[in-house]
Parts: sequence; structure tokens; C-alpha cells
Amino acid sequence: MAGAGSQGRAASGVRGKKGWAVSGDRRRIDADQVRANADIVAVVNKYVTLKHVGSEYVGCCPFHEEKTPSFTINPAKAFAHCFGCGAHHDVIGFVMAISGCSFVEACEQLGGNSLADARVMPVRHLVPVGEARWVPIMPVPEATPDLMADDVWTVPLHNPKSGKTSQWKPDRVDAYRHADGRLLGYVLRLPLPENEKKGPRKWTPQVTWCVGPAGAKQWCLQHFPDPRPLCGLDGLQLMPSAPVLVLEGEKCKAVAEKLTDKYAAATWPGGSHGVAKVDWSPLCGRDVVLWPDADPAGMRAMLGANNSAGQLAIGVAQYAARAGARSIRVVDPTGQPSGWDIADAVDDGWTWPQISAWAASRVADVIVVRR
Repeated sequence: MAGAGSQGRAASGVRGKKGWAVSGDRRRIDADQVRANADIVAVVNKYVTLKHVGSEYVGCCPFHEEKTPSFTINPAKAFAHCFGCGAHHDVIGFVMAISGCSFVEACEQLGGNSLADARVMPVRHLVPVGEARWVPIMPVPEATPDLMADDVWTVPLHNPKSGKTSQWKPDRVDAYRHADGRLLGYVLRLPLPENEKKGPRKWTPQVTWCVGPAGAKQWCLQHFPDPRPLCGLDGLQLMPSAPVLVLEGEKCKAVAEKLTDKYAAATWPGGSHGVAKVDWSPLCGRDVVLWPDADPAGMRAMLGANNSAGQLAIGVAQYAARAGARSIRVVDPTGQPSGWDIADAVDDGWTWPQISAWAASRVADVIVVRR
């Protein structure tokens, strides 16, 4: 895919003669002060229309499509929780999830002052009363039961957020593995009822092998612990000198692996909202090519963008630069149908020579500008 620059412009970067110039990142924040001062209801209300119900506020979840509100904000406990998809955040975690920014940048958006020598504290995910904490075990022990009960249904999966256990019928099951091949967990693709305006919808929960408070072990709808692993670590290990093609979504990663052995393919869990929670260190020293979906969300996830408050929500490009990637390029999908990706190209009948030639004409360097 080496070669000429692409045409067009993405909202998250500035295209120059040498490629895309995107903003870098700022860091170091007094997070405890931010938490103490932030009003979680006011923050969430910027993104979600809320209704006051008793001592709580409710609205439609911003992290999955729904018609009946299941997203609840508890001001007294200072957390937001979705009973539909299981999203659970304090005020800093919510800003990270909704904007795709880093922990420090979320604190800055909430009014934190930059402290050059301050230690960055991790997000403290609050646990609602009555919710049992289940801890993922990674890598998964070899004697662990299979995830799938048969060719269609999973084994019963426990949801620590709701306390319920259910079986699911996924369209896809994608394994996440350690660099040495050991299993870390899965991401499922579960179809949701179609939205009349937005068409087909999906839910992509992470599934990990967990131990509960009493010592019971079970497959759970529980996300990978932060920082979360890349999907494709085993391929990166097997192809140490190959450029890394970073795509959005496990399906695109699997398609790329089938198309070519010239690139190591990788993606991350959580979609465009999960960029900030991932361990990008495996990209150190690698030549990286980003392939965003052909929509604003895809470009923001890959290149970052300023939000409505003027704060930078950084993307894969900035994290790759921070991790020490040797080079970073991006394939510009401008002009393709909304949401179009490499899997759609294959569905449209494109061969790898066609995809490679098209991408080579649309690729440009990404220059991360440090501030």
C-alpha cells in the first residue's frame, strides 16, 4: 500500500504535501480534584437527554441503540449505568467512553489543571450496591470449558451487571489471544432488532473467564481489564517485520488476514469508544497503516478529533506514536459509501490486487504534532 497520497480531507486532521498532520496529546492531571468537582448529571446531559425519576436520572444509552431508556445516572453514588448493554462509568470514565479520549484528556475536559509532575491515577470504576465483582482470569486456563455449547449457542454467560445468566446466539465469535497464542477471551457479535432509521444494529460484548466473590468460575459478559489487548497479538508475534494493518472491527481484521500475508492485521475491542482503553505498546517499532471505516466516527477513532468543547479526543494515530511506532500512514476512504470498510470491498467483489492498488492510491503519512 505504499505510494501516492490520497484525495480529500478528514475532519480530524490537516492534509499537507507530506500527508496528514494530526494533533498530539497532553497529559498529567489531578484526577481526584476533578472527580470531586464534576457534576456527573450535568456532564452526561450534554450527550444524553435525561429525565428526572425519583432520586435518579434516566435516558437512552449513548453506547448502544435503544428505544426504551435503560441508561441511569445515580448522583448520590456518582456513576452512570446501562441495564441494556452493561456500560458502567464514573464521570471520568463516561467522558473517556463517549469521546474516545484518554484518562488525562477526560480530566482536562472536566476542568482539571495540568500538573507536569503529577502521577496519573487510574479510573476507579464504582460498583453499585448489590453488584458482585467478577475478576477476569487471563490467559484462560487450558481446562476451561468451551465457550460455545454447540455450533449456534453459547454456554450460559453470566452478566455481573444484571446478575442474570443467559445463552446467546452470536453471528461471530472472535478469539483474542496472547502473543504466544494462549486464549485471553472473546468478542461476540450479537444482532439487535433493526432500527427503522439506522438499519441493522449489533452489540459486540467482550467475554472473559472470570472468578466470582465466592470462588465460582464462569464465562461472563465482562470486558477485558484495562489496558485491553489488541486482537491479532499472535499474528504480530509471528510476523515481526511485517507492517501492521490496523482496522476497525474483528470482521475486518479476519478478512485482511485471509487476503494477504504481507501485513499483520490487528484491531481492538470496544469499537470507536474503546480506543483509549487499549494497550497499544505492541505497535512499538512497527510500520503502521490505519484503515478507518468510511464515516466520521471511523476517522475520529483512527486520527482523533476535537470535540464540541474544543478538547482533543485522541485516536489510534496518537496512541501508536506514543507507543513508538516507526511510521504511521492512513488509508483515506473518502468517497466510499458510509461505513464502508475492507470487508465491504470483498463483498463488492474486489480482489486483493484491486484492494491493494486502490489503497496505495489513497494512503498518506500521518504526522503526529506534539504540543
